[in-house]
Amino acid sequence: MAGLIPLQFCAPERESLSLEVTEMIIPGADGVFSVLPGHTPLLSTLAPGVVVVYAGGREDHYAVSGGFAEVKEDRVVILADTFEHGEKIDIERARAAERRAQERLKKPSDDLDVFRAELALARALARIQAHSRQGY
Repeated sequence: MAGLIPLQFCAPERESLSLEVTEMIIPGADGVFSVLPGHTPLLSTLAPGVVVVYAGGREDHYAVSGGFAEVKEDRVVILADTFEHGEKIDIERARAAERRAQERLKKPSDDLDVFRAELALARALARIQAHSRQGY
């Protein structure tokens, strides 16, 4: 159908998800970008964040924790480290992960990998954002 873009989410150890969407907003490592039908093909790394998907009058939010987005002439494939629909997110678990990451960053030690702690915080914030934007 004209005006729809096939979108596929893929992640290790997870069943892929295929959707037909009218638009999506993707958190690229170099900035957030929108994809509409007819978008120029591109390959982008993903930053931890929220993919916003518009389809059938709905707006859905998926937390992603990195990976790649491949925009082709006829489809988009998101190869994510992880992806999770906002309504499926355990918000208490996400908030606990945020608190742990913030505590690690507040009290740095010699054995702290700051980059990993910052990524953990970004993943937790993405999950919280996807859940809250979904309207829960």
